[in-house]
Amino acid sequence: MSKNSTALKKRMNESEEFKKAYVEEQRKLDLADLIFELRSQTGLSQTKFAEKVNKSRSTIARIENATMEPSLSTVEDIAEAVGKRVEEK
Repeated sequence: MSKNSTALKKRMNESEEFKKAYVEEQRKLDLADLIFELRSQTGLSQTKFAEKVNKSRSTIARIENATMEPSLSTVEDIAEAVGKRVEEK
C-alpha cells in the first residue's frame, strides 16, 4: 500500500466527516468517468454529444470534469438518448 493510501485510510478511520466528503467526491469522479466513457463509446465530441442528449456542451464538460454532479433525471436523460438505462447497484 502506498504512503498516500495509508494516510488516506488512516484519515478516514479518524474522521467521519472526512470519510463522508471523500466518498462523496469519489462518487462524483466515478460518475464523471462513466459519462466520459459513454461519450467516448459514441465517438462524439462534447458538442455533438450534448446535442444528441439535449444538454448544453458546458453541462457535459462540467459533468466530465466532476465540477457538477448531475441529477438522477439528467443521468437518465443522457442514458436514454444513447440507448442505455440507469440501474441501481
